[in-house]
Amino acid sequence: MALGRSGARTLPSFVYLHRAGRRAAGDEAVRTFLVSGHEKTDCWKCPLAPYGWDTDCRQYRKGGGCNDARLLSGIKHELAKVGFAGTNSWATDFTVGALVGVVLARLKQEADRASGHAVESVVLGHPVVFAGADPSNRAASDAEAFSRLAAAAHEAGFTEVAFLPEPTAAVTGEHQHRGVEVAVDFGGGTFDVAVLDSRAGKPRVAGIAGVAVGGETLDGILFETIVGPALGLDSLPSWLFNELRTASSVRLLMADPGIPAILARLGGEPADVVQALLYGGHAYDFYRAVEAAKIALSSQGMASLEFAPLGLQVEVRRSTFESMIRPELDLIAATVHRALSDSGMEASAVDRVLITGGSGYIPAFRHDLAQLFGEERLEQRDAFTAVVHGLGVYAQQLWSRPVARDDHALRRG
Repeated sequence: MALGRSGARTLPSFVYLHRAGRRAAGDEAVRTFLVSGHEKTDCWKCPLAPYGWDTDCRQYRKGGGCNDARLLSGIKHELAKVGFAGTNSWATDFTVGALVGVVLARLKQEADRASGHAVESVVLGHPVVFAGADPSNRAASDAEAFSRLAAAAHEAGFTEVAFLPEPTAAVTGEHQHRGVEVAVDFGGGTFDVAVLDSRAGKPRVAGIAGVAVGGETLDGILFETIVGPALGLDSLPSWLFNELRTASSVRLLMADPGIPAILARLGGEPADVVQALLYGGHAYDFYRAVEAAKIALSSQGMASLEFAPLGLQVEVRRSTFESMIRPELDLIAATVHRALSDSGMEASAVDRVLITGGSGYIPAFRHDLAQLFGEERLEQRDAFTAVVHGLGVYAQQLWSRPVARDDHALRRG
């Protein structure tokens, strides 16, 4: 998510929950958890089980205990999962909408403070294809995602809620339109593309497509092919290794009370590494290090990936990484072709290609676009503010309220 002025501030989609009812989002959530996330309450001392057994807490175990706080990430990946209702901790159910609402409420506080009044209307950007959507029933997945987003926005205090696909927002925010434009948004969770035709005067969206491939997918590939084997984790059972690929998937392991016992049975150095990763407070910094190495490869031919707490030190070549992600880049290329086909356009008819999203800087991705459209037509836009500005312009069109270039439209990314 992005908010604020000139892209200087962002709000990562982390949610902090405490058994006492405290909630936080973004960096504040991470900082709070890193300070006190290790604090636990034994079940026999827990006020949720006053008689030592009579409790609604699903985590209650005789002689057991649980952490007083949780840090959740990757919530956007659950928006479109029809069968996933939410999570439960401390005898409390947290729906997906309620978790998203924590983040939106934090954004609304920023918007209220910056504008000097209570902001009641919001345009939420969304990917063309939601991460986690059921490919066999996209309609149901999309309906679930939009319903949860709308409910979360209302719970956060907004009274008017509208939606706009993120690639459409990227071209909507342009001050001037000319001919045929293609907007590609290669973000953290998805890749989206929109074709805008302005040849007849008023711009119209002629084609749109998306695929659930984003920056975190590429982080997972880097872990699977280089980082995990360097730590010896590829010797673990495949299901466990797969759950360690990304920060979003590893949080499910951290919340599973049965994992410590499984690691104890497995034994050995790989299990010790997982134990340290999950319960030593290293997960956040570890996956940030993996992401940082990927980002570094956008500007240099080799990156050093080091994480001392787990004894990791490995060199990663850009050529190796790009060969590993080639199947995903081919999926993205096919998505671009699908949007062009749906719009009835040839690549030669495109006047310019607007690139947004943090993963848009990957050289192999840009090379593919240059091969299709020509390098001279590629135009880089700010990774965080291009879509946000488009959402603000759309809000102005809907509600006729002046919106400045750096106003406070909210973006789901």
